[in-house]
This record gives sequence, structure tokens and C-alpha cells, in this order.
Amino acid sequence: MDPFEVTIEILRSNLQLGERADQFSRDTALMGALPEFNSLTVVSLITAVEEQTGSPVADDEISADIFETVGAFSDFVANKMA
Repeated sequence: MDPFEVTIEILRSNLQLGERADQFSRDTALMGALPEFNSLTVVSLITAVEEQTGSPVADDEISADIFETVGAFSDFVANKMA
């Protein structure tokens, strides 16, 4: 499966975005741009990445950079899928 599609589905389900997620591009801002995105969301997104990829996420892999844009988060997901 395409990492970008996986990313969109993770965001859609964890942020309860519905069809709004269909409009996201790699440049769409996440942290600070979506009211649904908060510190608790980060935990649920990391858990979802682990479940979707079957790969654990270490604490030292997590940084604010991952959550700046959909593209940055998608790149992180792609690395976990590899």
C-alpha cells in the first residue's frame, strides 16, 4: 500500500476528519493548523503507525518535525513501512 494513502487513513481515523482528509496534500500543515491536532493526538497517531506498519516507534524517533506537514508524516510512515 502507498505510504501517503496509509498516512491519510491514519489521519482520517484518528482525527475524525472524514472527507476533509481527501483534500490533503503533502504540503498540508498539521501541527498548529488543525484544531483536532493536539498532544493526545500524537500518541494515537504513533500507535496507529505501529499498528499499520507492524514496526515499533522508539521514543528517539519522535520529534515535532514529523508532524509539521502531511508530507513529513507520510515520509515517517514510509520509513516505518520499509
